[in-house]
Amino acid sequence: MTCLSPAPARLDADLLDDFANPERQSAYPRESRAYVRVDISIRAYWHALFDQVPELLELSGPDGRAIFLPFMEWARAKGVTFNWAFYLWVYGWLMQSGFRDRLGRDLLLRMMSAAAGRWIGVDRDTDRCALVIGSPMLEGAVVVGWKLKSLQTTVIPVERLDLEEPLSSPAGHFGCFYAPSFDLDYFPGWKSIPL
Repeated sequence: MTCLSPAPARLDADLLDDFANPERQSAYPRESRAYVRVDISIRAYWHALFDQVPELLELSGPDGRAIFLPFMEWARAKGVTFNWAFYLWVYGWLMQSGFRDRLGRDLLLRMMSAAAGRWIGVDRDTDRCALVIGSPMLEGAVVVGWKLKSLQTTVIPVERLDLEEPLSSPAGHFGCFYAPSFDLDYFPGWKSIPL
């Protein structure tokens, strides 16, 4: 019986730099396992972005590359991780890109809502009932992601609230804070969005 020679061992951790740098994909032969792993990882974030905010495809073209690839390169250089704030970082990048003059309030709200929805899906801290996201571009309004109060609830609520007494604006494009209850009577001050 003849044994096949072992394939070179590559861990996903070995591919992280290339995962965050789409142009490095060309360093791998298309039939290699490493290429497939990197490509699948990148596609997951492509879908996370454009499936949640398909309006971005109207800006970039149907393949999304004009936004996705430069953003990924920028995110790698800045050290941005793709937690719930992923959409806010993309919007921040758009504001300094050639797309800046084509951005509007509707797209801003979609991106903030996508971020709040992602937070609801991933945050497991039981001391946090809501995530509040603010932006000077919303002129006193905020976007709030509420965790479920009951397992019988089937709707994951994300809403824009126009506050009776608007909060001060966060220092950057976006700020956030977490509410410890389902009443929004708590303002600890804005925190920076996480990298």
